[in-house]
Amino acid sequence: MKLTRRDFIVKGTALLATLGLGGPMIFAESGGLLSSQSQDTPDPDAPVLVVIQLSGGNDGINTLIPYGMGGYFDARPTLKITENKVLAIDNQVGLHPSLTNMKDMYNNGKLAIIQGVGYPNPDHSHFRSMEIWQTAEPEKYIHSGWLGRYAETSLKSNANPLKALQIGNSANKAMNSDVVSIPVIQSLETYNFLDPKTPKPDQNRIAKAFLDMYDPDQQGTAIQVTCQRGKDAYESVEAVHSLTNGYQMKVEYPKTGIAKDLQLVSKMLAGNSGTRVFYLQLGGFDDHIQEKVLHAKLLQQLDEALGAFYKDLEAQGLVDRVVTMAFSEFGRRVKENGNGGTDHGTAAPVFVLGGRIKGGLYGVMPSLTNLNNGDLKYEVDFRSVYYTVLDGWMKGDAQGVLGKAYEKLTFV
Repeated sequence: MKLTRRDFIVKGTALLATLGLGGPMIFAESGGLLSSQSQDTPDPDAPVLVVIQLSGGNDGINTLIPYGMGGYFDARPTLKITENKVLAIDNQVGLHPSLTNMKDMYNNGKLAIIQGVGYPNPDHSHFRSMEIWQTAEPEKYIHSGWLGRYAETSLKSNANPLKALQIGNSANKAMNSDVVSIPVIQSLETYNFLDPKTPKPDQNRIAKAFLDMYDPDQQGTAIQVTCQRGKDAYESVEAVHSLTNGYQMKVEYPKTGIAKDLQLVSKMLAGNSGTRVFYLQLGGFDDHIQEKVLHAKLLQQLDEALGAFYKDLEAQGLVDRVVTMAFSEFGRRVKENGNGGTDHGTAAPVFVLGGRIKGGLYGVMPSLTNLNNGDLKYEVDFRSVYYTVLDGWMKGDAQGVLGKAYEKLTFV
């Protein structure tokens, strides 16, 4: 392969963007880079949490559909899901027809659905509401995220630089910490010169060119730090590749972004990365127009990805170690708008699934007629869900992370 200037720029720039020259590299606390053979053997039974953020405000009313409750069909003359298509859970609510895998998990007792989740004095701004969910602080602005604080407190003795990991392009505050550096991996597929499927000579030529340019010994003092960080970025991504190279694909994943991200989680865990928390995102839920078709496609993406992920975890012998939680910053208003969509609302369901989850319906589905200025009244504080996950599943200092104790639900 001829190494063109464009090849080098694209691959080299993308490599640096993976972990960011301005962001955290994957360093061990001793100062050395992560090795695929960590000195501290990860606990093979340690519980793992995977959080999926459904960005944009998922329409909870057309996700967990209150088809048996008064007001649903009147409020949504064009967006309603008819009773014969609903995946009924009981005579009041059921799942959207796109969520067939999640319905199977529910039937098998592995999916918990927490109804009517929200917070006091809800904010309809995407930015502020997401910030509230990510920091777990509705009443004031703070820098640290709820998972960042969990890493600071409950994982403080864990020297593994991959103990928590964000996958994807969008920044979020959930992992923010002034004490712990939590890496961000955008995609490993970009760096095919690190992939063993790429011919070795081609790997070597691109990698050598990158490392030569970022060799701190060959540069002046003024840019040695930048060069060292570029070299570290290469070696860090190479180390992550070494963790995933032994992965044996036993389940076919869909060709979607969220499915690839979930497969990377499985690869990392199968490679014994020791990661305890993963944070992923699926966007596009801001359905102000043409919601019926667009929402169905997004829910199908989520459902197919979760179905493949769950089956993969079963095949890898990891299903009892992993709990996955999916949430959105807010739901949508009960009444559809004039453009075939819905506008920003409040309460919505949160989904929690896993091999050891006690499946079922939790909380209460909010009334569709007793509203607060057209919005649902929340029934469960989202911090109760966090408290339950942190205390009951992750065995962490939930009260320290959230500032006080909250009602503990019984799904774990």
